Amino acid sequence: MRRLGDVLIEQHVLTAEQLDAAFESKPREVLLGDWLVSQKMLTTGQLGGALAEQFSVPYVDIDVTTVDAQVARLLPEDFAQSRQSGAIKVEGRQLTLAMVAPDDIETIAEAELMTGYQIKPAVAMAEDIEDLVSRVYDDRAVARQTIVDMKLAELRELQESGEDNTASIISVEQEDAPVVRLVQAILSGAATAGASDVHLEPHKPEMRVRYRVDGELQQVMTIPNHIEDSVISRIKVMADMDTTENRRPQDGHLNVFENGKRVGFRVSGIPTVDGQKLVLRLLDEGGKNYSLDNLGMMYRDNTMLRQMIAKPHGMFVVTGPTGSGKSTTLYAVLQHLNGDDRNIVTVEDPVEYRISGINQVQSDNEFGMGFANALKYIMRQDPDVIMVGEIRDSETAMTAIQAALTGHLLISTLHTNDAVGAVQRLADLGVDNFKIAGSLLGSVAQRLLRRVCENCKQPIRPNENLLDALDPEGKIARSVDFFRGDGCKKCLGTGFSGRLPIFEIMPITPDITMAIEAGVPHSKLQQMAVDAGMVELSTAGLEQAIAGCTSLEEVYFKTSGDRRRSDSKTSSLGKRETDLADHAAGI
Repeated sequence: MRRLGDVLIEQHVLTAEQLDAAFESKPREVLLGDWLVSQKMLTTGQLGGALAEQFSVPYVDIDVTTVDAQVARLLPEDFAQSRQSGAIKVEGRQLTLAMVAPDDIETIAEAELMTGYQIKPAVAMAEDIEDLVSRVYDDRAVARQTIVDMKLAELRELQESGEDNTASIISVEQEDAPVVRLVQAILSGAATAGASDVHLEPHKPEMRVRYRVDGELQQVMTIPNHIEDSVISRIKVMADMDTTENRRPQDGHLNVFENGKRVGFRVSGIPTVDGQKLVLRLLDEGGKNYSLDNLGMMYRDNTMLRQMIAKPHGMFVVTGPTGSGKSTTLYAVLQHLNGDDRNIVTVEDPVEYRISGINQVQSDNEFGMGFANALKYIMRQDPDVIMVGEIRDSETAMTAIQAALTGHLLISTLHTNDAVGAVQRLADLGVDNFKIAGSLLGSVAQRLLRRVCENCKQPIRPNENLLDALDPEGKIARSVDFFRGDGCKKCLGTGFSGRLPIFEIMPITPDITMAIEAGVPHSKLQQMAVDAGMVELSTAGLEQAIAGCTSLEEVYFKTSGDRRRSDSKTSSLGKRETDLADHAAGI
């Protein structure tokens, strides 16, 4: 068999001199082809073509979205991983096997024995095979295939026989029932994908299942309408909800075990015109490590926050929209304050995470334990620190302020757009300005920005008009490079992978206290806070964009108040998002 270098020279892809230079610089443990691609001396396609010539087999550029999962799973997962191979196509009695080493006769023989097909080897890139293996054996893919494999025969029989809903529920409680496997795959797939929520939405002709990953909803499958009720019933049974009640909202809680750890789901159901809609919020109790040092705060923000909560009494609030990470920040603050010398009591709706050493109370209006009433009872429990899940009405606001003014440290959340907005929000709830001024220790606003995918990240020169919209004072040099993800298989074409927080912390100085008491306008208070050292959300976002952690467009969308988004899931998303941001900025 010819050497790869000789093939590349024969194909006039590289010269002998270039090849010699590559050999001299290549680390011993790195393969020649991988080294040439990493040094941008070859494209992946050129390497694939050369390998195909070298091994006398076809080269395949695997698109995992077009590979039949049932075909891929003809081989066991551990075999595919250990042999760096994947089944990608069946034609007649012939199975195409993508391999990093297509001359591995032993792997080909074992694959033929396992599958019963004649193996047709093809060469593929190692990362493509890794991506194929990780995707087709993912629980979400298993769930999709479960729908196909089970053919829904027994469920159709139940429906056609006219048996009542009770019989259906009994069926889905059987541990080997197809619906049981389907629901388990949906829940496990959500945990594996790092989703924050699972949406099961009844539509015609199919129920839609979507995961919220990195703050964005992604459709993962559809479920035929004739088994929709069985899927909903199964989840309700697991969550200890009333399976016969379809006209009122319900809440529940269930647990599953994924990779040896328990994952909790908070279940919320509401009736819609097409049926029951369920949303399951993931509560990964085993994977959370609440700490101020793990929040992702910059040093200046961490220091300012610690100074605020070090005070023995007063009110500290975290603000932001739903899904901005407020609860995580609150739990990190509680964990920091937790100690044998403090009595910490919380009232939450619901209690999402349990923290050892902290007395957590579930809010329940039906039993007279709403936020306001619960606070009154907690005040009799000799608390040092009180956490209220959310201040959402006048009674709760008044009671919380009273607690803060009478020697307790009270922390809570508010729904406002920025840190300074907490003052106006409390005033809107009927709290007097002098009480706000006398109790407020500080306010934190936060957002979660999508992180640029490291695999496809590329430097770009930003549109100056967009940068002007975020940095009107010109503090940032216009020659600075920013980054954007082009979209790749690892990030499913979005250009983003994971999220990072940004914070805006309003300090309370004597001048700001006097301004709050005097009821100065929001804009004036905002400027005073900036002069006192507050870094605004847009500036904090720009710092992350300059560092290459997120894109300029993401900062604009999450901090400017313009929520319009491109829903493209292709690699062109980055460009479309830029165009949309330019339009929104008035370019």
